[in-house]
Amino acid sequence: MLRPKKSDVFFRVILCLGIIIILGIAVVFVARAIENSRVKDFWGDESFGLSTAVGMTYNQLLSSGVKGQGSPAPLDYLFLKFLDSVYKPFFVNIPYNVYFRINSIFWDLTGGLLIAFLSLRVFYRRKDNKGIFVLQSALACLALLIFYFTEDNMHYAVETRPYALWNSLWYVMLGLVMLRGVWVWSLLTGILLALTSLGALVQISAMALSQFIFRVIDREWLLDTWIKMMLIFLLPLLIAVYYALHIGQFFCIKTMDVYTMYTTEFLLFWISQWTIPVLSVAGVLLTAWNRQWRGCTVVFLTMLLLYCISPAINSRVMLNGFFFAPRQYLYYDLVFPLFCLMLALVLSQYWMMVFKGQGNDKFK
Repeated sequence: MLRPKKSDVFFRVILCLGIIIILGIAVVFVARAIENSRVKDFWGDESFGLSTAVGMTYNQLLSSGVKGQGSPAPLDYLFLKFLDSVYKPFFVNIPYNVYFRINSIFWDLTGGLLIAFLSLRVFYRRKDNKGIFVLQSALACLALLIFYFTEDNMHYAVETRPYALWNSLWYVMLGLVMLRGVWVWSLLTGILLALTSLGALVQISAMALSQFIFRVIDREWLLDTWIKMMLIFLLPLLIAVYYALHIGQFFCIKTMDVYTMYTTEFLLFWISQWTIPVLSVAGVLLTAWNRQWRGCTVVFLTMLLLYCISPAINSRVMLNGFFFAPRQYLYYDLVFPLFCLMLALVLSQYWMMVFKGQGNDKFK
């Protein structure tokens, strides 16, 4: 029997160590999230959303969306309704405010782990260099830490709202594009995203536009480009539009003074997030030259587009009488873990360019 090479043993050891560290981070996240949820009572809108979901049938939730919500997309509320149906027989000893927040904790946990493990798998398959593989694994762990413990992400991971599911699905979709996952998985994730939040309407549109721009730049045949775009984005967009047509009129913003106050608050928040366009532009510049990592370019152009149009989105939402707190645009948080993953993906090629003198043509 052939013994594995020493280098293969090294890569396997680092891979196993990376998996252990990722699982350890996940355990700490779950423990902290459960503890935070234990000491936090339901807010009024949490109770209202839960009671609305419980009071509607599954068919009503799917067909007309959730009543009285800024986003009627029903997926998170379907999970809450299911949890309510099994609460008494099986989980009666778990505190009420912890039990229903398990839903949000679970989706945050799942989204982070999925991208972390997929990243390790990609790095392990490439096995560029021992030192590079160690750095790549470390960056994957760092990305997971940032994803789990960013302030706003943790805030909504311990509340009974759809933001945790929405944020996790968007992170998974962006991660799949960066890691060049099979397009079918992006389609399925996009469908779930559209079933979770009306925010998917602008998120998926921004990603579709970014994809289209770089397919044209790569001089792909236009008909083939349109077919690929339709396969991935058309159904999620139609679902998002369907639920957008069911949104009601709200009365949170009744006067121009209130509108101006909330607009100013959002714009101050928007300006304070200047690191997002900076990192997005850096991500585009670091990856656009290499077709192999065009997925990273698409992701960062998407984030840049979302940042630029956010004031318009906020204004449109408020015109309907509904107020979103600035922190509820959770996709802001994702640029930091995604930047870590991008650095890990391009690390080996920049290493070869700088230290081994191999130019760009080697990798195009």
